[in-house]
This record gives sequence, structure tokens and C-alpha cells, in this order.
Amino acid sequence: MSKVVHLSELYPGAHNASVLVVQEALARAVGLDFSSGPGVYGERTREAYAKWQRHLGFSGAGADGLPGMDSLKKLGARFGFEVRGEGGSGRVPSPVPGHGVTYRYGIQNPRYLAGYHTGDDYASARGTSVVAVRDGSIQWSNDNGGAYGRWVGLQADNGRVYVYCHLSQRGVITGQQIRAGQQLGQVGATGNVTGPHLHFEDHPPGPFVYAHTRKPAW
Repeated sequence: MSKVVHLSELYPGAHNASVLVVQEALARAVGLDFSSGPGVYGERTREAYAKWQRHLGFSGAGADGLPGMDSLKKLGARFGFEVRGEGGSGRVPSPVPGHGVTYRYGIQNPRYLAGYHTGDDYASARGTSVVAVRDGSIQWSNDNGGAYGRWVGLQADNGRVYVYCHLSQRGVITGQQIRAGQQLGQVGATGNVTGPHLHFEDHPPGPFVYAHTRKPAW
């Protein structure tokens, strides 16, 4: 495979070579006509990508027309391009440095209004630092998350909104520009929890909508 697509370069409004490669693949996969905007991730491209996601069996927030690693790799395997997760942005391996997922996205549980776990949990001690997974800006930072407790929303440079919940402390303000790895706050147990942890969600652009999530990826 000689063509390379960077996941971080695929988001609404993007104009770059990665978008063009994906458009060429979508033209073959679902009949996308991108002649009016080659290399531009506009509404027509987003609709075509959503069609590809539905073809793979995704639905709801999983078929929102915003590429995830799984659907993008399958498109690349079929139409001959390599997918790389890195791009122009700095990124970090975990929103809680040194900690991994302890309760994963998608687990079925009737306790949840959505019927399933809408993010990934990172159990760790109260006061442990949580950091930005990508460059971006703070969409919100307040104590008004209800069941989510004290929370922060990071509008990242890949077009996604990453939500950090149950924090004990917040260290950023709305509108603040953020670099990957920068501390956003500390792990806590605010809101509806059984113990201290970070609940971390991955949302599409726009206002927060409960359960409008996908498996966190960045």
C-alpha cells in the first residue's frame, strides 16, 4: 500500500490529502461524487462515510459519518491505503497517564439509561492527574454534569469532543487552548459513582447529547 491516511486529519471542514484518499475509496464503495469538493470533508463526504459505516453494521452514533479507526481500517484494507492514527497533532496514550481501561465502553447494563456503558472508565486514586488526549480547546468546564459530576469537555483538533467526568478538581476554563498531555483536572468521585475513577467519553462535534458516543479513540 503506497497511500497513507491519517485518522487525525479526517474531520468536518478538513481539506487535505487524507480526505482525498478516503473520498476516492468512498466513490468506489458507496458511489460518492466528490467532484465539487476534492479533498474537502464536507457534508456529502460525511453522508457517504455514514453509508459505509452502516454497510459495516454500525448504527446510531457509530454511523455518524465521522471516521473511527475500525471502519477506516476496513475501508483501507478493501481499497488499498494504510491507516495511521497519528497526524499533525500531539497525542497521548491515555487520558490518565500510566493507567488503562478498567471498565470498557459498550458493556450492557440495565442500570444505565442507555442500557450500556457509554464510555471507558479508568479507575485510579482520587487526585490522579487527567490530561488532554489531543490538542484542542475547552468546550465546557463546570460542576453541572449531574450524574457525571464535575466535568470537562475537550473540543479536539480531530473534530471530536472528549468528555472527562467525575473529576475532583478542574484545572481549565471554557475557551482555553490546550495541548495534548496538558493536565485538565484530577480523578474524583463526583456525581453518580461507586468509587474514584475517570469516565471518559468520545462524542461527535456539537452540543453534548447523552449516549451519542462511540468507543473512545483518538
